[in-house]
Parts: sequence; structure tokens; C-alpha cells
Amino acid sequence: MTPLRIDRDYLPAIGLGITQIIGYGTLMYAYAVLLPEMAKDLGLTLSEVFGILSLGLFFGGLVSPVAGKLVDCFGGRWVMTLGTIVACLAVMAMSQVEGRIGLFILILLAEGAGMFVLYNVAFASVARLDLSVPPQRSISVITLFGGVASTIYWPLTLALFNRYGWETTWVILGLSALLFCTPIHFFVLRGRERAADAPKPDNAPDWPELTGRLRRQAMLWMVVSFIFSGYLMGAVMTLWVTNVQDLGHTAAMAALAGAVIGPFKTVGRFFEMLVSQNMYPLVTYALSLGLMFSGFVVLLTLGFTLPGLLLAAALYGMGDGIKTIARGTLPLALFGAKGYGARLGWISFVQMGINASAPFAFAWATQTYGGWWSFAVMALCLCCAMATYMFIPDPRTHITDPAQDRHVPDNR
Repeated sequence: MTPLRIDRDYLPAIGLGITQIIGYGTLMYAYAVLLPEMAKDLGLTLSEVFGILSLGLFFGGLVSPVAGKLVDCFGGRWVMTLGTIVACLAVMAMSQVEGRIGLFILILLAEGAGMFVLYNVAFASVARLDLSVPPQRSISVITLFGGVASTIYWPLTLALFNRYGWETTWVILGLSALLFCTPIHFFVLRGRERAADAPKPDNAPDWPELTGRLRRQAMLWMVVSFIFSGYLMGAVMTLWVTNVQDLGHTAAMAALAGAVIGPFKTVGRFFEMLVSQNMYPLVTYALSLGLMFSGFVVLLTLGFTLPGLLLAAALYGMGDGIKTIARGTLPLALFGAKGYGARLGWISFVQMGINASAPFAFAWATQTYGGWWSFAVMALCLCCAMATYMFIPDPRTHITDPAQDRHVPDNR
């Protein structure tokens, strides 16, 4: 009976992992292929359509706290099911867009609803379920699947566009997401939910939580580090091909190297899943930053050669994949499960509100100074992320004195 229970308790994470592939592929990666083509047909510029997308991402950040709070109050089943329906209808409606106003409204609707179905809400939803699997392990499984979204959806979207055009492609993407994701969200999240003050599963890591002043200090520096490390991610996704071409490669070679990133995200996440029981999330996050920074060092020094470019893409992909896990597990380890959904929502609100400007900022850097310098600024952002990471208190090495709201080194 035990193996059957373990298998059953992994089903929510596996189901949400599948929907994250479809969700990110439809609500994020498809834009890189379809928006430039829509701009041509609608008489818009690239800066206009990607500016609209940035506003959509910013709006998504605004609604993230609401999505997280709803999961904390009601669980993820209905939040993710209804969010899927709204997002998919908005995606299908994009096939009827005739101008910038319609595109603006639908992207805002799609990205706003997307915040009710993507990673943060998925993490909070599975953490609410009363499972034998620790939430940290479930989060690792979810991201293990999600890492291949770009690898699948970039070529899939391009193939659909070449055969049917962007109008029909949006319908196919939206309808397929609706048919697959809606029942998965409805059925895999119907299990019994864990109370916020319930004891942890027996096999869950026994990590202390921060309180008092250390808790506020950790939240501040963690969010600042997340902002720096996340600022470049949207720019990498949208400007990779352009910047790599500036290094002297063809568009085909740039696309080939870009396709390496997705599988190595999965490699990084698989590695993390194997060691997650023994690796504290602060260490996981440091590892992710180190791998991403190593990728940029290789890119800036050896990226003019194809082997160097592929190695850089692999290192960056592994680091980015592990970082996605740390984004979910680190707040859980530092602050606990109570209010976890709302906490992720507020972190996303701050991060996305600032990071929405990244595609414009790095596009300006590329246009003004070239792709190498644009990549150099991305590496600088990672340096800042690593510097601010050093200020995050480690609850394993400090205990809190509740009476005086101060921390004392733990010399036990």
C-alpha cells in the first residue's frame, strides 16, 4: 500500500507540471514567435507590441497578491480551474485582434488570468494539499516538467504559424490549453487540504523559520536579490537571438544555442530534485546564481565560438532551472507555510512590477552598445543578486529571542 500512496501523492505535482508546460508555452513563449508577425499585419512596430506585452506582465504582477491570497483562503482547485478558462478564452480571442487596443485588452486579460495558473499559484496550491510528499519535493517535480516549455513551444508555435498563420495558431494554442489544463486543475487538486498549523510530513526537512527582525531583514534582501536575478530573464528570452548574432553567429546557430537552454533547465531541476532533501534552499539559490553567472562569463569570453556559446547556454539553463525551484522553496523555508500563497504573490508583484521594464532596457543597450555589452549588463545584474544574497539571514545559524526581537548566534 505504501508505494501506491507515494505514487498517488505525486499526482498533483505531475499534473501541475504538465499544465505548466502548456501554460508557459501558451502565455509566455508563444509571444516571441507570434507578436512580430502580428505587428506586421496590424501595422504596429515591434516596440509597440512588446511594450503592450510588458504592460501585460506588469498587470499580472499587480494581481499576483490577489491570486496568492485566494489560494491561501480557498485552495488552488477553483482558482486554477477558473483562471485557466479565462486565460484560454483571452488567448483564443487574440485571433480576432484588429488593432493595438484589442491586443492591449486581451494581453492584459491573458496575463492577468495567467497569474492564477502559473508557477507561484501552482506552488502554493500543492503546498496546501495534505500529502505525504514534502512541498519542497512537489515544487521540484512541477518545475522539472516546466523546464521543457520553451523547447516544445517555440518550434511548435513556429510550425503552427507557418502552416496556419497567427490567427489560427492562437485558437489552437488556447483551445488545447483549455481542453488539457482545465480538467487537470479540477481533478488533481481536489485532495484534502492541510491546515496552516498542521505538522509537517514525517519526511519533510525540519528547517527552522525566521521571526522578528530577522524575518523582515530576510524578506527585504531576498526580494532585492530576486529582482536582480530575475531582471535579465525576460531579456534573455526575447533578445537571445539578436544578441548572439551580434557576437558573430548566424540566426540558426543562435536558435540552436537557445534551444539548449530548455533541456538544461530540466537537467538542473532533476539534479536539485535528487539532492533537495539534504540541500537547504539558501544553498540551492546560491548554486543557481553561480551557474548562471558562470554561463555569462563563458558567453562574454568564449561566446564568439560555437562550443563556448553552447557551454554558456547549458550553464545558464541549469542555473535558471534551479533558480525557479529556489524561488518557491526559499520563502517556504525561511517563513513557513502560513500565508505562503499571499507571500509569493507579493514577491511576484514587486519583482514583476520592476522587471517589466527589462526587455526595453536591454533592447536599448543592444541597439546602442551592441549585444556583448547587453550581455555584460546582464552579468552585472547577477553580481548584484549575489551581493544582496549575502545579507539574507540563515535561520540554521541564528535563533531568535522573541522577547527582545533580536538574533543570537546558535552555538549548539
